[in-house]
Amino acid sequence: MMPTSRCLRRFALVVPLLLGACRAPFEPDTSTTTPPGTTTPSLPFRIGSSGSDFARAVATDGSGNAYVAGYFAGLVNFDPTSALASGRVAIGPSDISVAKYSATGAFQWVYSIGGTDSDTPFDIKLGSGGGVYVAGTVSAGALCNGRVVPNAGGHDILLLRLSAAGTCDWALGIGSSGEDEAHAVLVEPSGDVVLTGFFTGTVDFDPGPGAAVLISRGGRDGFVARYGADGTFKSVVQFGGAADDVGNAIARTVEGDLVVGGEFRGIATFGSALAPLLLTSAGDADFFVARFSPQLGTQWAIRGGGTGFDAVGLNSLVVDGLGRILVAGTFSGVADLDPSAGAILVTSQGGSDVFLVRYDGTGAWAGIARAFGGSGSESVDNMVLDASGNLYLAGWFQNSVDFDPTSGTHVVAAKGSQGAGDGFVLSLNSAGEFRWVAPIGSVIAGEGNLGVTSGLALQSNGALWAVGRFFGRVTYDLSDPTVQSQSIGDADQFVVRFDAATGALRR
Repeated sequence: MMPTSRCLRRFALVVPLLLGACRAPFEPDTSTTTPPGTTTPSLPFRIGSSGSDFARAVATDGSGNAYVAGYFAGLVNFDPTSALASGRVAIGPSDISVAKYSATGAFQWVYSIGGTDSDTPFDIKLGSGGGVYVAGTVSAGALCNGRVVPNAGGHDILLLRLSAAGTCDWALGIGSSGEDEAHAVLVEPSGDVVLTGFFTGTVDFDPGPGAAVLISRGGRDGFVARYGADGTFKSVVQFGGAADDVGNAIARTVEGDLVVGGEFRGIATFGSALAPLLLTSAGDADFFVARFSPQLGTQWAIRGGGTGFDAVGLNSLVVDGLGRILVAGTFSGVADLDPSAGAILVTSQGGSDVFLVRYDGTGAWAGIARAFGGSGSESVDNMVLDASGNLYLAGWFQNSVDFDPTSGTHVVAAKGSQGAGDGFVLSLNSAGEFRWVAPIGSVIAGEGNLGVTSGLALQSNGALWAVGRFFGRVTYDLSDPTVQSQSIGDADQFVVRFDAATGALRR
């Protein structure tokens, strides 16, 4: 196990580490390699400056356009092909960016928002009429089309809607004087927008004249909140206990119910005071999956894990066409993935490994339990499902990892060393069997200098967009090392596209 593993294995879940805590200083490459930038739009490409830049999430529309949400520092040009196109200057240490690119990678527009501190998006979804919804966390001083985004102190929950043209329609800042974050957003067919994440202290989730006040039961409590397409408050529910509890992922069933996954510690309460449903962690943190009605009534909640740290990954929960719930996350030590009296155990090979498990609509285990990892640590940051039931997972890994979670073998060695690591995109079929893996990494060293693939989006034509961050000179294709990008300074954003069937690059 690596030094400071407790800090490292929370990498995918905690904002300060994403912004640089627990990370060795990065020394940029000073060779003469020119960062990519041609007269013809092409993929993959990088976006960034001398500061820390990170593409956190991506969504695609029916025309093949990609919408990339990330954070950036300093002055950044978001057009990968021109030095004259749209640049943005961060107000604080880092601001949120949302950039639209065509199917060829051509720059369309960029919007940025931020306050006096670091601001981070965690998810992006598209709604009807071309609306773009972003969920994350925002500090004081942010403006939406000249209007101040409310801030109660520290970092508040952010729900932002942009128009199809990239202008700010509205933005909600919801929180307490402490730290509050939205980790995942879902747009309903009705146009309603549903968030999950965590809050601290006392928070009024109604931004209008009404009041919907929740008080944390201790530390961080999870929440699920529903808003109309115009940002009006509709309903909210909390879950948690005296320790920290967080919602990390949300999906919708065909019946219109909501399924939420995340992490909890100690004893966490789901449901009302009249009919509480209690979950008890077996150790540091366990993962949970809970099902809510459209009115946010708790139907059931289950737990999994062991004595180590176990959590559902950010945006790593999907519902298939048969109503089964697929969940991916991080675990350490020995974890039990079966919420019943039985036991389905997986054992990590290093600091933390990745698990994949399937449950039916009632929360019972439904035939898939997989795990993969190596001697270092691994995490999953996103998961999507295609129409054939194939899964695509994004995250990061260290050292050497066997990415085949069944009896086969497919070992990939990370280019990063001495605590650094690489991003990956992994595809499994509907049975959880290996299809392909695409590592994205650089020859760098230093703990916490982790390349990360954090966002995925599928198109109907079989294209899979992936975004994240990298250090140094990154390669995207093991068969063609000439396809690379060079970061300008610290971490830069990357945008790449793969063929969903084979994992080959789509240029």
